[in-house]
Amino acid sequence: MNFKEMGANLGLDEDEFRELVELFIMSVGAEIKKLQQGLTVADAEQVMQCAHAIKGAAGNLGIMDVSDSANTIENQATNKDLTHVAQVVETLKEQFAVVQASVSS
Repeated sequence: MNFKEMGANLGLDEDEFRELVELFIMSVGAEIKKLQQGLTVADAEQVMQCAHAIKGAAGNLGIMDVSDSANTIENQATNKDLTHVAQVVETLKEQFAVVQASVSS
């Protein structure tokens, strides 16, 4: 991830953007756990709400792969179809791990 470029798109410098990404990691990490819990008990409403929160947070920072995956999950949960959500959650977790790794580097 190019924090300098992504921050500039939001009118922020690299350090300011990095701080926002660190907050994103904390909040979205918790949302992913809640999403997985909702999926475990087939609670489509909880899955939908968590996916919506993740989608918005990622979209606001321009982390579009995470936002797009969360959008897919949200749409499926809105339709009460959790059949393929677990696969998309795995993709979302992989994408989130890339964001986490980029902050560490």
